Amino acid sequence: MAGLLFRAIKSAILFAYGLFTMFAYAFIQIRNGNFFRKSSEKEKLELYLARERFWNLSNDWAGLSHQFLTLRNGFKFHLVCNDRPNSGPNTKPLVIFIHGFPDSWAIWRHIIRSSAIQSAATVVAIDLPGYGGSDSLGKYSATNVLEKLTEFVVTIRALYGIDGDGEAEQRRVVIVGHDWGCVLAMRLAAEAPQLADRFILTNGPLPGLVISNVRRLVSSSVKMFKTALRSPLSSRSILFKAMKSMKPVLRQLTRSGYIAAMQLPMTFVRYLGSGGNYSFLRATHRISYGRTEFTIVDAAECMASSLGPSAEECKTRTKDNEQYPASVKKERVFGNFDHMAGYYRHGAATSRWRKSIETIASLHSIARGNEFRRSSSGAGLFDDGPEGVLKGNSTVIWGKEDIALEPPLCLDGISDYLVHNSQVILLPRSGHFTPMERESRVALEKAVEWAVKGEREDIGAVIQACYPKATVTIRK
Repeated sequence: MAGLLFRAIKSAILFAYGLFTMFAYAFIQIRNGNFFRKSSEKEKLELYLARERFWNLSNDWAGLSHQFLTLRNGFKFHLVCNDRPNSGPNTKPLVIFIHGFPDSWAIWRHIIRSSAIQSAATVVAIDLPGYGGSDSLGKYSATNVLEKLTEFVVTIRALYGIDGDGEAEQRRVVIVGHDWGCVLAMRLAAEAPQLADRFILTNGPLPGLVISNVRRLVSSSVKMFKTALRSPLSSRSILFKAMKSMKPVLRQLTRSGYIAAMQLPMTFVRYLGSGGNYSFLRATHRISYGRTEFTIVDAAECMASSLGPSAEECKTRTKDNEQYPASVKKERVFGNFDHMAGYYRHGAATSRWRKSIETIASLHSIARGNEFRRSSSGAGLFDDGPEGVLKGNSTVIWGKEDIALEPPLCLDGISDYLVHNSQVILLPRSGHFTPMERESRVALEKAVEWAVKGEREDIGAVIQACYPKATVTIRK
């Protein structure tokens, strides 16, 4: 009975906070004059052109072509790549880019168009399930999402001939993730490290670490409050310390209001995604460019990235005569915010990943029966270790001015979750959207180049050369 009462109170608080957040967002946008503002004809035209550039399957974009990869059960991933699969001998490393909320493959547009990266590596940028041009899922649990993502990586490795018969023929694989893409890449690094030789992770939380830090700070504060209450007048300094230690937790609660809003009934969630002429998305897009100029074209490209293909682009076909999946053409062409919210609602970050027999066999096949397939591998499939430890070699690149995530909660103690040959690099002038901001996207580009070229240089020196005052805070 007590448990039911606790859950009811928790649900009521979450509902109230989510509703408050929605009203707060609406008030801010109304005050700023954005909520009731209609798009100008110029803005409509730029959005039409941006969607045509990003989503017309018959046209290449910056040297990358549209492709679809169909999994065993018929699920279709949309991707863009510079080298067509099965197009002949390929000796280049493979880089897979995984986006976050509320974006698509197009958030990487400033990085993957780099001629240096395209010449040095096979570039693949995907749309996560429920985003962009990829199929939808009924439920976005960890098992559903990670099973699909793992099968995609295993299949794309095979299509590009990554795993040859001999050690010399096996080429490097790098996975780059931002936001939700970072969270999912972290889960792969922890639970399927064989998939890549290097994970480049930017501004996404490691759930186990965040939960541990929250519990530690709350426990410490509660103990100090109890001590101070015994003698309030003489314990003001202890009360001050208790409140100070809770600041990161309280700030994160404020920053995570949109997550509470995602838990509301779907009517509210859909309104959050589209109400006020997409005011929530528009505000997010503006933030993604940081302090740099945000033009009408930038705004249109950000919105095109979030909305995915329109009905017009869904009529197009690739050079292989493939089309967008039925779930995109019949449902998500009118809005995909339901599916974006599903990642928050269904526990993709924290729920258990129940690996299928096929997934276990595929991972074991990549390792070729040898847990330490390469000297660079962080760990093997069946290694034991603390829950959530990233067993693959990882480079965490973090924008310090992140408005969505509190650095002390996401970074304090992260060294305990990293294996040998991993690093944490802090970018002091960048925010959450590192693939978009001018300085940080150059830093990410150089990190990718460093990884695909064999990691011969010092990564700290590589980043500092293009981003002054970047700091390597952890080396393992």
